[in-house]
Amino acid sequence: MNPLVPSEDELHAYVDGQLDAARRGDIEAWLANHPEQAAEVAQWRRQAEMLRTALPAYLLPANPALDPVAVRRTVRRRRQRRLALCASLLITLGVGGMGGWQARNVSLAAAHPPMQDALEAYRTFATDRLRPVEMDGSHANALEGWLSSRIGRPMSLPDLGSYGFKLLGGRLLSTSDGPAALVMYEDEQGQRISLYVRPSTRFPGDLSGSRQDNGLLAKYWFRNGYGFAVVGRADDPRTSVVQAAIPSAT
Repeated sequence: MNPLVPSEDELHAYVDGQLDAARRGDIEAWLANHPEQAAEVAQWRRQAEMLRTALPAYLLPANPALDPVAVRRTVRRRRQRRLALCASLLITLGVGGMGGWQARNVSLAAAHPPMQDALEAYRTFATDRLRPVEMDGSHANALEGWLSSRIGRPMSLPDLGSYGFKLLGGRLLSTSDGPAALVMYEDEQGQRISLYVRPSTRFPGDLSGSRQDNGLLAKYWFRNGYGFAVVGRADDPRTSVVQAAIPSAT
């Protein structure tokens, strides 16, 4: 801040004669080069003179609150309080708005658990020993291309061999927002884990989490208009390990 530029409080103090001679000289020099501010200060001085003229002299000692200097000081304090109140209201509204959106997201998630259809898809097809997938995983590139073209985004199928799972295949499912892709992996004992990808318009793009549901563990996240979920058995320690690895690969 330039110390040569007087604040509004200093200008009021100048009008009220409360500055020392050096600072008063600085302000007079500054006002000489700023005619708009000089006109405003002159108006303040006229108002102060009008107050002194309108009030009988004998009232001033008896009621110091009516002294022009005190009146001007009160006006300044009220203005500062109003500005502080406005600032606090803006902050409160901003925080309240953020809290409102957060509460909305929590309420939405509670009423409609994110990616519940991924859990239901796992329950339906992970236990199907006859035809759990529409296209098997023997041709991974063809499977990727087929699923990508149907759901409207490129799909990169992660390799889970290091976790003991091989690609079993995939299938398309229908949702209210469009086709969803279910990709299934299986280990040598027949235990399965799934990756589920679907368009999503109900949940914000920064929502993510995990939850257990009747023996299953699901990890979900949302990105660029799509929801993702990795679902497996909650009692298998590999489930959480795979869930931590897959998001970076999708």
